[in-house]
Amino acid sequence: MRHSPRRFGAFVAPVALLLSASACAPPAPSLETDGVYTLKVADSYPVGHPFAEAGASVLMDRARELSGGRLQFDYFPSEQMGHAADLPSLIRSGVVDLGSVAPAYAPAELPLSGVADLPGLVEDSCTGSLASAELMSEGGILWREDFEPKGLRPLVVGMIPDYEVLTGSRPVRTPDDLRGLQLRSSGGTIDRTVEGFGAAPVGMPATEMYEAISRGTVDGTVLGPVSAAPYHLEEVTGFATTGARLGSFTMTYSISEAAWDVLPEDLRDVLRRAGEEATRSLCTALQEGNAEGREAMSEAGVQLHRVEGAERDVWDRATSPIHEQWTTDMEQIGRPGTAALAEMKDQLRVERASDDND
Repeated sequence: MRHSPRRFGAFVAPVALLLSASACAPPAPSLETDGVYTLKVADSYPVGHPFAEAGASVLMDRARELSGGRLQFDYFPSEQMGHAADLPSLIRSGVVDLGSVAPAYAPAELPLSGVADLPGLVEDSCTGSLASAELMSEGGILWREDFEPKGLRPLVVGMIPDYEVLTGSRPVRTPDDLRGLQLRSSGGTIDRTVEGFGAAPVGMPATEMYEAISRGTVDGTVLGPVSAAPYHLEEVTGFATTGARLGSFTMTYSISEAAWDVLPEDLRDVLRRAGEEATRSLCTALQEGNAEGREAMSEAGVQLHRVEGAERDVWDRATSPIHEQWTTDMEQIGRPGTAALAEMKDQLRVERASDDND
């Protein structure tokens, strides 16, 4: 008996689609052994870095404690499981269950979440971290648009605010002083900010900043003061701003939805609570680290230019076109940039009001 090509094709097509879908979807992870659930955790930070020490470690320690040992973790720091930019796909594929995910390192996958890194918005780590966490929580705009479609669920949110410009030999006092400089950038929204001020962002690993500045390959970098000391940048930096508020770096520890779905509800609640505690622990450590970083640079002889008074208005006016361009770019790729920026500003006001009332 011969099959009609039309009927045979109609049968094969859906079967092929089902096989393709099943091949692409990661299998449900086997996390449980004798009632104990073990999650593989990975990040790109060395042991002792605030993200690892006050974020990942607090999350894991509190989850173990709150679960009575029913939650355990295998931890792989320092890019042992893969580079920072690869971690979102490693989490989705099931290579790891939970890991560090930063919008700046995955701008194509999490474009809208770069809203938190825009300049001039955040000056306090806890205010920014808690506002971002709200927008990234289930039902929030960043959850719906970025994380949920990628099968990721943020548990911990940390933000390094107050990005400053550090330069080797050219002082920066006004936005115009940035024009023509080549600055190492962490990527994502920070790249847009550097370009918006008329400078050229240069992508390179953080470990190469020291040599690049010392040799004049780049004029400097844009980053939070807390990140200067681990890379000994005070040794090659002559000048730095303080209070320029050039943006932020937002990082999450996110679990895959596949792993989340395997966990019983009571252990999900444990991870939610541990994540909230780790978010607060991390934001406090980052805020204190920024202050210590500024002090360390000053003691090392770096000339700090404080942006205040009328200069503050000049920097704020210079950031406005960057916000407008970012929202336009988001809308052009079908993402609600205007709504995301408005919701971020609203949530920042809520968090600041909450701080004032405490």
